[in-house]
Amino acid sequence: MLIRHLLHDQNGNLEWYGRDDIYAVSMLSAFPIGLVGGWKVNQQSRSSAIVLGGCMFLASLCLAVISHSTSFGSLFAATSARSLLAILATFSAATLCLSIAPFDISKPAIGRDEDSDGQTKGQGGDAILPNWTWLLFGVAAIATPATYAHSVAESLEKGLAESLGGKRITLAWKQCSQLRRLDPTATVAATDLATLESALNDEKARLEQEVRRPMPRNMNMAMIGHRITSLVQLDRNHEALGWIRPMMSGRNFHPISLDYYGLCQQRLDKPVESMRGYERSLKHWERETDSPAKNNALISAYKGIAFAARQLGDRKLEEEAYQSLVELNPTAEHHFLLATCFKEHQKTSLAAENAQLAVQLDPLYADQAESMLSQLSRDHFSCFLVPR
Repeated sequence: MLIRHLLHDQNGNLEWYGRDDIYAVSMLSAFPIGLVGGWKVNQQSRSSAIVLGGCMFLASLCLAVISHSTSFGSLFAATSARSLLAILATFSAATLCLSIAPFDISKPAIGRDEDSDGQTKGQGGDAILPNWTWLLFGVAAIATPATYAHSVAESLEKGLAESLGGKRITLAWKQCSQLRRLDPTATVAATDLATLESALNDEKARLEQEVRRPMPRNMNMAMIGHRITSLVQLDRNHEALGWIRPMMSGRNFHPISLDYYGLCQQRLDKPVESMRGYERSLKHWERETDSPAKNNALISAYKGIAFAARQLGDRKLEEEAYQSLVELNPTAEHHFLLATCFKEHQKTSLAAENAQLAVQLDPLYADQAESMLSQLSRDHFSCFLVPR
């Protein structure tokens, strides 16, 4: 816990590890080799174990402190640093704890056979485990957290791209900070993570300064809309709803408030309220004359309804919303959303058909479509069920 505290920077980011779950996985993965190493040292001499454990604990504290001024240029270096700190921390903790344990460490470990003289057969009375187990524990201490971190980094990279597209500045900044610590070589939107993190931090500070500024008494709709947009970008959705609700009815009614209400409730994981907002927006705009504003509002409403329906487990409504979206605006993105919906609902042929339509409309979807078709073929045990 002390090392974890020292790893946190002034913004709450966990240096080297990025997230608490990666820190926990690293420590747990290093625990076996740390425990066995501590047992081995204590078998030789408890006084030496205390000195060595204390030195290694101080070394791990020093590593945690210098992590704030250390940046890595490669994934290998970042992975090595995480593993080294975890091994030092667990080894020192195990060594110190065992050195003050109220039992005799020098006694044989469980599972060892002794001869008539009390010596362990074939091991000179010293060995705890076969030599190959050291290699096994060492590989586990490095490979397990590295594999987990790689999986998390892939998920963060995808989430960061989505957050940037949705202009979720605070969330994007947090994801970028975590991803930079996991994989310093990654790039998003053709920008290195250090530059992107700095730009997002500056934009976040600007938005926070804006929302702290008091609103004038003679504020107009444009000012209110700008304040709502800033709060939504900062993911301060409860505050945004305080401005949105008065605009959802009465003389101050503005139709865009319905869409923003659905969006804020979606980000607050309240699908029922989100559905209510998007359905009200859909009904309002369906009565209006055709215009670009109406088209954009209907697209947003159908997407919001489909997302809420998925969270509520209403498959029929989700499919209907995406199908209406495709009929309204048959773009590659919307066909691929419908394909993803059908894939999750195990409707293989329809998923493949819409994935192929997405590629025809925009070749940039080719890789994603091919990945989906391959997965569909594997999941259904036969490529003949998936049209190509």
